[in-house]
Amino acid sequence: MLPIMVVENEAAAVALANDSDFGLSASVWTRDRKRGERLARQIEAGAVMVNDCISYFGISEAPHGGVKASGIGRTHSRLGLMEMVQVKYIDTDLAPGIPKVWWYGYSAKARRFAQGFEEFLFGLGPARRVRGLATMLASLEKKL
Repeated sequence: MLPIMVVENEAAAVALANDSDFGLSASVWTRDRKRGERLARQIEAGAVMVNDCISYFGISEAPHGGVKASGIGRTHSRLGLMEMVQVKYIDTDLAPGIPKVWWYGYSAKARRFAQGFEEFLFGLGPARRVRGLATMLASLEKKL
């Protein structure tokens, strides 16, 4: 069973649909697909179906979840999977005790290396890039 209400116009329909503390899903029923999609974009819900009422829940590629008091987050789809992932980055210094070129308090040699690296990557013309590479290699020969 599907509840149906007659409203004065589209704006009244959208206002009525959005006048709720909940927003899991909604449906727009119309003979005009473009009109339905335009209205669907205005409705505050996690999913709005045009001329359908439930099939998106069975589509694993479609994110399922609500807005407002219907909850936060998503299940299904890549978005739902990513909400269940807890990312943690772990970095281990493989050369402890050796100053790194990116640490503050750069030495003159570290600055030369960085300048050479920049010129190697972004120098205008092959000659400047070769010069940048030479500066980098010369800096590596000595302790940074």
